[in-house]
Amino acid sequence: MWPYATNPATSPSSPMPDLTPTRLLLEAGVRENRWAGFSLAAFSVHSLFTLHGGCVSDPSDSVPWYSAGKPVTALGVLSFLTQTPQLASTSLQTTFPELASSYFGGLNLTDVLTHRTGLRFPNLPVHSPAKEIFAILAKAEPRDFSLLPRQAAYDPRGGWWLLGQWLARQTQIPWEDFLCQKILKPGGAANMFFASLSRFSSVSMVEKKAGHWTSVPPSFGPGSGLCGSATDLARLYHALTMSGLGPQSPVPFLSQLAYEKFTRRWREGEFDATFGHMVDFGLGVILDSNRYGSTTVPYGFGTLSSPTTFGHGGARSSIAFADPEKNLAVALCLIGLAPENIHQPRMRTLLDQLRSDLA
Repeated sequence: MWPYATNPATSPSSPMPDLTPTRLLLEAGVRENRWAGFSLAAFSVHSLFTLHGGCVSDPSDSVPWYSAGKPVTALGVLSFLTQTPQLASTSLQTTFPELASSYFGGLNLTDVLTHRTGLRFPNLPVHSPAKEIFAILAKAEPRDFSLLPRQAAYDPRGGWWLLGQWLARQTQIPWEDFLCQKILKPGGAANMFFASLSRFSSVSMVEKKAGHWTSVPPSFGPGSGLCGSATDLARLYHALTMSGLGPQSPVPFLSQLAYEKFTRRWREGEFDATFGHMVDFGLGVILDSNRYGSTTVPYGFGTLSSPTTFGHGGARSSIAFADPEKNLAVALCLIGLAPENIHQPRMRTLLDQLRSDLA
Protein backbone atom coordinates (compact mmCIF):
# COMPACT_ATOMS: atom_id res chain seq x y z
CA MET A 1 0.00 0.00 0.00
CA TRP A 2 2.94 2.34 0.58
CA PRO A 3 4.06 4.51 -2.34
CA TYR A 4 7.37 3.74 -3.90
CA ALA A 5 9.70 5.61 -6.20
CA THR A 6 11.17 3.97 -9.26
CA ASN A 7 14.16 6.28 -9.37
CA PRO A 8 14.69 8.22 -6.12
CA ALA A 9 18.29 8.90 -7.06
CA THR A 10 17.14 11.49 -9.60
CA SER A 11 16.88 14.00 -6.75
CA PRO A 12 19.06 12.63 -3.91
CA SER A 13 19.02 15.86 -1.91
CA SER A 14 15.24 16.05 -1.73
CA PRO A 15 13.29 14.12 0.93
CA MET A 16 10.83 11.55 -0.32
CA PRO A 17 7.29 12.96 -0.22
CA ASP A 18 4.93 11.48 2.32
CA LEU A 19 1.71 10.35 0.65
CA THR A 20 0.17 9.16 3.92
CA PRO A 21 -2.66 11.74 3.87
CA THR A 22 -3.67 10.75 0.32
CA ARG A 23 -3.39 7.06 1.20
CA LEU A 24 -5.60 7.52 4.26
CA LEU A 25 -8.26 9.33 2.20
CA LEU A 26 -8.29 6.55 -0.38
CA GLU A 27 -8.41 3.80 2.22
CA ALA A 28 -11.19 5.58 4.09
CA GLY A 29 -13.23 5.58 0.90
CA VAL A 30 -12.95 1.79 0.71
CA ARG A 31 -13.64 1.33 4.40
CA GLU A 32 -16.71 3.58 4.26
CA ASN A 33 -17.92 1.86 1.09
CA ARG A 34 -17.72 5.02 -1.04
CA TRP A 35 -15.65 3.12 -3.62
CA ALA A 36 -14.65 -0.51 -3.85
CA GLY A 37 -11.03 0.04 -4.78
CA PHE A 38 -8.52 2.50 -6.19
CA SER A 39 -5.41 2.67 -8.34
CA LEU A 40 -3.19 5.76 -8.34
CA ALA A 41 0.11 6.51 -10.06
CA ALA A 42 1.95 9.81 -10.09
CA PHE A 43 5.21 10.91 -11.64
CA SER A 44 6.58 13.83 -9.65
CA VAL A 45 9.63 15.18 -11.45
CA HIS A 46 11.00 11.78 -12.58
CA SER A 47 10.02 9.61 -9.62
CA LEU A 48 7.00 7.30 -9.71
CA PHE A 49 4.69 6.83 -6.74
CA THR A 50 1.79 4.39 -6.63
CA LEU A 51 -1.07 3.55 -4.30
CA HIS A 52 -3.67 0.83 -4.64
CA GLY A 53 -6.22 -0.87 -2.45
CA GLY A 54 -9.59 -2.51 -2.08
CA CYS A 55 -10.43 -4.66 -5.09
CA VAL A 56 -7.23 -3.52 -6.83
CA SER A 57 -4.68 -6.00 -5.49
CA ASP A 58 -1.61 -4.89 -7.43
CA PRO A 59 -0.43 -1.63 -9.06
CA SER A 60 -0.10 -3.52 -12.37
CA ASP A 61 -3.81 -4.46 -12.42
CA SER A 62 -5.65 -3.15 -15.47
CA VAL A 63 -8.64 -0.93 -14.75
CA PRO A 64 -11.18 0.73 -17.06
CA TRP A 65 -10.42 4.35 -17.90
CA TYR A 66 -13.52 5.17 -19.95
CA SER A 67 -13.19 8.63 -21.54
CA ALA A 68 -9.86 9.23 -19.84
CA GLY A 69 -8.57 7.29 -22.86
CA LYS A 70 -9.87 9.79 -25.41
CA PRO A 71 -6.55 11.68 -25.65
CA VAL A 72 -4.84 8.47 -26.83
CA THR A 73 -7.09 8.40 -29.88
CA ALA A 74 -6.60 12.13 -30.41
CA LEU A 75 -2.83 11.65 -30.29
CA GLY A 76 -3.13 8.94 -32.92
CA VAL A 77 -4.98 11.34 -35.21
CA LEU A 78 -2.41 14.09 -34.62
CA SER A 79 0.42 11.66 -35.26
CA PHE A 80 -1.02 10.80 -38.65
CA LEU A 81 -1.79 14.45 -39.45
CA THR A 82 1.89 15.32 -38.99
CA GLN A 83 2.42 14.09 -42.56
CA THR A 84 -0.98 15.19 -43.90
CA PRO A 85 -1.93 18.42 -42.05
CA GLN A 86 -4.41 19.45 -44.76
CA LEU A 87 -6.78 16.68 -43.67
CA ALA A 88 -7.52 18.43 -40.36
CA SER A 89 -9.83 20.94 -42.07
CA THR A 90 -11.11 18.66 -44.85
CA SER A 91 -14.79 17.73 -44.54
CA LEU A 92 -15.40 14.27 -43.16
CA GLN A 93 -17.47 13.24 -46.16
CA THR A 94 -14.22 13.21 -48.14
CA THR A 95 -13.12 10.18 -46.12
CA PHE A 96 -16.63 8.84 -45.50
CA PRO A 97 -18.89 8.79 -48.56
CA GLU A 98 -21.49 7.29 -46.19
CA LEU A 99 -21.86 10.82 -44.76
CA ALA A 100 -22.15 12.64 -48.09
CA SER A 101 -24.60 15.57 -48.00
CA SER A 102 -25.26 15.03 -44.30
CA TYR A 103 -24.71 17.55 -41.51
CA PHE A 104 -22.01 15.35 -39.96
CA GLY A 105 -20.30 14.93 -43.32
CA GLY A 106 -19.81 18.69 -43.56
CA LEU A 107 -17.86 18.81 -40.31
CA ASN A 108 -14.11 18.27 -40.00
CA LEU A 109 -11.65 16.64 -37.60
CA THR A 110 -11.09 19.84 -35.64
CA ASP A 111 -14.83 20.12 -34.99
CA VAL A 112 -14.84 16.59 -33.57
CA LEU A 113 -11.64 16.93 -31.53
CA THR A 114 -12.86 20.14 -29.87
CA HIS A 115 -16.42 18.84 -29.28
CA ARG A 116 -17.94 21.61 -31.40
CA THR A 117 -20.05 19.42 -33.66
CA GLY A 118 -23.42 20.39 -32.21
CA LEU A 119 -24.06 16.63 -31.85
CA ARG A 120 -23.78 14.15 -28.98
CA PHE A 121 -24.28 10.40 -28.90
CA PRO A 122 -24.15 9.09 -25.32
CA ASN A 123 -25.61 5.70 -26.24
CA LEU A 124 -24.22 4.96 -29.69
CA PRO A 125 -24.18 1.14 -30.14
CA VAL A 126 -20.49 0.86 -31.02
CA HIS A 127 -20.73 -2.93 -31.52
CA SER A 128 -23.37 -2.62 -34.20
CA PRO A 129 -22.30 -3.07 -37.84
CA ALA A 130 -20.54 0.02 -39.16
CA LYS A 131 -23.21 0.45 -41.82
CA GLU A 132 -25.86 0.87 -39.14
CA ILE A 133 -23.79 3.37 -37.17
CA PHE A 134 -23.05 5.44 -40.27
CA ALA A 135 -26.79 5.54 -40.93
CA ILE A 136 -27.36 6.94 -37.43
CA LEU A 137 -24.67 9.58 -37.87
CA ALA A 138 -25.83 10.54 -41.36
CA LYS A 139 -29.36 11.28 -40.11
CA ALA A 140 -28.33 13.27 -37.07
CA GLU A 141 -29.01 16.99 -36.81
CA PRO A 142 -28.20 19.39 -33.94
CA ARG A 143 -31.89 19.95 -33.25
CA ASP A 144 -32.20 16.25 -32.41
CA PHE A 145 -30.12 17.01 -29.31
CA SER A 146 -31.53 20.48 -28.60
CA LEU A 147 -28.30 21.99 -29.87
CA LEU A 148 -27.29 24.54 -32.50
CA PRO A 149 -24.91 23.81 -35.39
CA ARG A 150 -21.33 23.57 -34.13
CA GLN A 151 -22.42 24.36 -30.57
CA ALA A 152 -19.94 23.37 -27.88
CA ALA A 153 -21.22 20.16 -26.31
CA TYR A 154 -19.13 17.23 -25.14
CA ASP A 155 -19.94 14.13 -27.22
CA PRO A 156 -19.14 10.89 -25.36
CA ARG A 157 -19.17 8.45 -28.29
CA GLY A 158 -20.21 9.53 -31.77
CA GLY A 159 -17.28 11.64 -32.82
CA TRP A 160 -14.73 9.31 -31.25
CA TRP A 161 -16.16 6.25 -32.94
CA LEU A 162 -15.73 8.14 -36.21
CA LEU A 163 -12.12 9.04 -35.32
CA GLY A 164 -11.40 5.33 -34.97
CA GLN A 165 -12.92 4.67 -38.37
CA TRP A 166 -10.95 7.59 -39.82
CA LEU A 167 -7.68 6.15 -38.54
CA ALA A 168 -8.54 2.72 -39.92
CA ARG A 169 -9.30 4.10 -43.39
CA GLN A 170 -6.31 6.41 -43.55
CA THR A 171 -3.78 3.91 -42.23
CA GLN A 172 -5.32 0.74 -43.66
CA ILE A 173 -4.88 -1.07 -40.33
CA PRO A 174 -7.29 -1.51 -37.38
CA TRP A 175 -7.39 1.65 -35.27
CA GLU A 176 -6.55 -0.36 -32.12
CA ASP A 177 -3.33 -1.63 -33.72
CA PHE A 178 -2.36 1.81 -34.95
CA LEU A 179 -2.84 3.39 -31.50
CA CYS A 180 -0.87 0.61 -29.85
CA GLN A 181 2.02 0.84 -32.33
CA LYS A 182 2.23 4.63 -32.67
CA ILE A 183 1.14 5.95 -29.26
CA LEU A 184 0.96 3.42 -26.43
CA LYS A 185 4.16 1.46 -27.04
CA PRO A 186 6.46 4.43 -27.76
CA GLY A 187 4.78 6.30 -24.89
CA GLY A 188 5.82 3.65 -22.38
CA ALA A 189 2.32 2.16 -22.05
CA ALA A 190 2.75 -1.03 -24.08
CA ASN A 191 0.56 -3.07 -21.73
CA MET A 192 -2.46 -0.83 -22.21
CA PHE A 193 -5.16 -1.92 -24.64
CA PHE A 194 -8.66 -1.15 -25.85
CA ALA A 195 -11.34 -3.48 -24.55
CA SER A 196 -12.95 -5.99 -26.90
CA LEU A 197 -15.55 -8.70 -26.49
CA SER A 198 -12.74 -11.14 -25.69
CA ARG A 199 -10.48 -8.89 -23.60
CA PHE A 200 -11.26 -6.35 -20.91
CA SER A 201 -9.75 -4.99 -17.71
CA SER A 202 -8.80 -7.39 -14.91
CA VAL A 203 -10.65 -5.16 -12.44
CA SER A 204 -14.28 -4.52 -13.35
CA MET A 205 -15.98 -1.22 -12.71
CA VAL A 206 -18.80 -1.37 -10.19
CA GLU A 207 -21.78 0.77 -9.23
CA LYS A 208 -23.78 0.69 -6.04
CA LYS A 209 -27.31 -0.65 -6.33
CA ALA A 210 -29.51 -1.31 -3.31
CA GLY A 211 -26.47 -0.75 -1.12
CA HIS A 212 -24.31 -3.34 -2.87
CA TRP A 213 -21.56 -3.05 -5.45
CA THR A 214 -22.66 -4.47 -8.80
CA SER A 215 -20.38 -5.03 -11.79
CA VAL A 216 -20.83 -2.68 -14.72
CA PRO A 217 -20.48 -4.05 -18.28
CA PRO A 218 -17.22 -3.07 -20.00
CA SER A 219 -17.13 -0.05 -22.27
CA PHE A 220 -15.71 -0.28 -25.78
CA GLY A 221 -14.46 1.85 -28.63
CA PRO A 222 -11.77 4.50 -29.25
CA GLY A 223 -13.57 6.96 -26.96
CA SER A 224 -14.18 4.89 -23.85
CA GLY A 225 -12.53 1.47 -24.08
CA LEU A 226 -8.97 2.09 -22.84
CA CYS A 227 -7.80 -0.34 -20.15
CA GLY A 228 -4.55 -0.74 -18.28
CA SER A 229 -2.68 0.15 -15.12
CA ALA A 230 -2.55 3.59 -13.58
CA THR A 231 1.23 3.35 -13.81
CA ASP A 232 1.18 2.95 -17.59
CA LEU A 233 -1.26 5.80 -18.13
CA ALA A 234 0.70 8.11 -15.81
CA ARG A 235 3.88 7.12 -17.68
CA LEU A 236 2.27 8.15 -20.97
CA TYR A 237 1.36 11.55 -19.53
CA HIS A 238 4.86 11.86 -18.09
CA ALA A 239 6.18 11.31 -21.61
CA LEU A 240 3.90 14.07 -22.81
CA THR A 241 5.35 16.49 -20.28
CA MET A 242 8.72 15.72 -21.87
CA SER A 243 7.25 16.49 -25.30
CA GLY A 244 6.76 20.06 -24.22
CA LEU A 245 10.44 20.61 -23.50
CA GLY A 246 11.29 21.61 -27.04
CA PRO A 247 12.77 20.16 -30.23
CA GLN A 248 15.25 18.01 -28.27
CA SER A 249 12.40 16.08 -26.64
CA PRO A 250 13.19 12.34 -26.43
CA VAL A 251 9.56 11.37 -26.99
CA PRO A 252 9.28 9.63 -30.39
CA PHE A 253 5.52 9.64 -30.91
CA LEU A 254 4.76 13.36 -30.88
CA SER A 255 6.52 16.23 -32.62
CA GLN A 256 6.85 19.62 -30.94
CA LEU A 257 4.36 21.06 -33.44
CA ALA A 258 1.84 18.29 -32.73
CA TYR A 259 2.28 18.83 -28.99
CA GLU A 260 1.58 22.53 -29.39
CA LYS A 261 -1.55 21.79 -31.41
CA PHE A 262 -2.69 19.17 -28.89
CA THR A 263 -2.45 21.57 -25.94
CA ARG A 264 -3.46 24.85 -27.63
CA ARG A 265 -6.78 26.39 -26.48
CA TRP A 266 -8.78 25.72 -29.62
CA ARG A 267 -12.05 26.07 -27.71
CA GLU A 268 -11.88 28.79 -25.09
CA GLY A 269 -14.45 30.52 -22.90
CA GLU A 270 -17.39 28.58 -24.33
CA PHE A 271 -20.21 27.14 -22.28
CA ASP A 272 -20.41 23.38 -22.81
CA ALA A 273 -24.02 22.28 -23.14
CA THR A 274 -23.25 18.76 -21.93
CA PHE A 275 -21.14 19.68 -18.91
CA GLY A 276 -23.26 22.71 -18.05
CA HIS A 277 -20.08 24.71 -17.44
CA MET A 278 -17.40 26.59 -19.33
CA VAL A 279 -14.64 24.13 -20.22
CA ASP A 280 -11.66 24.79 -22.51
CA PHE A 281 -10.43 22.15 -24.96
CA GLY A 282 -7.32 21.45 -26.95
CA LEU A 283 -7.48 18.83 -29.69
CA GLY A 284 -9.11 15.90 -27.94
CA VAL A 285 -7.93 16.96 -24.51
CA ILE A 286 -9.45 19.01 -21.67
CA LEU A 287 -7.37 22.00 -20.59
CA ASP A 288 -7.18 23.58 -17.15
CA SER A 289 -10.39 25.57 -16.74
CA ASN A 290 -10.10 26.73 -13.14
CA ARG A 291 -10.52 30.31 -14.33
CA TYR A 292 -14.23 29.51 -14.69
CA GLY A 293 -14.57 28.20 -11.13
CA SER A 294 -11.96 25.93 -9.57
CA THR A 295 -14.51 24.31 -7.24
CA THR A 296 -17.21 23.83 -9.86
CA VAL A 297 -15.50 22.93 -13.14
CA PRO A 298 -16.25 19.28 -14.00
CA TYR A 299 -13.43 16.81 -14.61
CA GLY A 300 -10.85 19.36 -13.57
CA PHE A 301 -7.36 18.61 -12.29
CA GLY A 302 -7.72 19.97 -8.77
CA THR A 303 -7.99 23.54 -7.53
CA LEU A 304 -4.19 23.87 -7.52
CA SER A 305 -3.54 22.90 -11.15
CA SER A 306 -1.39 25.13 -13.35
CA PRO A 307 -2.91 26.90 -16.37
CA THR A 308 -0.96 24.60 -18.73
CA THR A 309 -2.40 21.38 -17.25
CA PHE A 310 -4.10 19.05 -19.72
CA GLY A 311 -5.77 15.66 -19.52
CA HIS A 312 -9.15 13.97 -19.48
CA GLY A 313 -11.60 12.40 -17.07
CA GLY A 314 -13.43 9.11 -17.34
CA ALA A 315 -17.13 8.78 -16.54
CA ARG A 316 -17.73 9.31 -12.83
CA SER A 317 -14.61 7.38 -11.89
CA SER A 318 -11.20 8.47 -13.20
CA ILE A 319 -8.84 11.22 -14.26
CA ALA A 320 -5.43 11.38 -15.94
CA PHE A 321 -3.41 14.50 -16.66
CA ALA A 322 -0.07 16.22 -17.01
CA ASP A 323 0.88 19.46 -15.27
CA PRO A 324 4.08 20.51 -17.06
CA GLU A 325 4.71 23.53 -14.81
CA LYS A 326 4.72 21.27 -11.75
CA ASN A 327 6.50 18.42 -13.58
CA LEU A 328 3.63 16.20 -12.52
CA ALA A 329 1.71 13.42 -14.27
CA VAL A 330 -1.16 11.61 -12.56
CA ALA A 331 -3.59 8.77 -13.27
CA LEU A 332 -6.25 7.93 -10.68
CA CYS A 333 -9.12 5.46 -11.02
CA LEU A 334 -11.77 4.94 -8.35
CA ILE A 335 -13.55 1.60 -8.72
CA GLY A 336 -17.06 2.71 -7.90
CA LEU A 337 -19.19 4.92 -10.11
CA ALA A 338 -20.87 7.78 -8.29
CA PRO A 339 -23.34 10.49 -9.37
CA GLU A 340 -21.61 13.56 -10.79
CA ASN A 341 -22.50 15.72 -7.79
CA ILE A 342 -20.63 13.22 -5.60
CA HIS A 343 -17.83 12.24 -7.95
CA GLN A 344 -16.59 15.73 -8.82
CA PRO A 345 -16.03 16.86 -5.19
CA ARG A 346 -14.42 13.54 -4.16
CA MET A 347 -11.96 13.62 -7.04
CA ARG A 348 -11.16 17.29 -6.44
CA THR A 349 -10.44 16.58 -2.76
CA LEU A 350 -8.17 13.65 -3.60
CA LEU A 351 -6.22 15.56 -6.24
CA ASP A 352 -5.74 18.57 -3.99
CA GLN A 353 -4.43 16.34 -1.21
CA LEU A 354 -2.11 14.50 -3.60
CA ARG A 355 -0.68 17.77 -4.89
CA SER A 356 -0.16 18.95 -1.33
CA ASP A 357 1.64 15.71 -0.42
CA LEU A 358 3.92 15.93 -3.46
CA ALA A 359 4.69 19.64 -3.09
